[in-house]
Amino acid sequence: MTEQPIYQFVKDKLVTHGVMNTNDGMTTVDDKVLFKMFVELERSKNIPSFDKVLAVACQIENYLISIGKRQVMAFVYMYLHFSDLTIKRRDLDEVLSDGRVRKSGVFVRDVSDEERLIGLWGTVKYHQIGEKYLKVVYAAQNSEPQITSSS
Repeated sequence: MTEQPIYQFVKDKLVTHGVMNTNDGMTTVDDKVLFKMFVELERSKNIPSFDKVLAVACQIENYLISIGKRQVMAFVYMYLHFSDLTIKRRDLDEVLSDGRVRKSGVFVRDVSDEERLIGLWGTVKYHQIGEKYLKVVYAAQNSEPQITSSS
């Protein structure tokens, strides 16, 4: 079984996150410089290196600011939040006899502490600001003038 090339993997993952639904989102696959940064984000995630992920995310943010599309950072945070580095299912909390509470989550695979940190950071950033950026992405799409045909 051959492994999917990283460029196709990254594109497919971005598409599943809805990048093709808006002009801002399409920037992630149409802009070659930005797309290469997403590939580097995937590589950094796979090393795994939290410091490298942060550096690449910062590089992407600086680039997006320079092209006036900071709101596209939503897809960076989504990329990490909806990855195999995050909990896929939470079990019910278990109250222990001494009053402490055990919280459990199930991952799709064994993840290292570094990978969990990357996934947790992506989740926190997505909920902290990524969801707001996503609203801006979709609001910009809905406010663009619609071309209508006249009869």
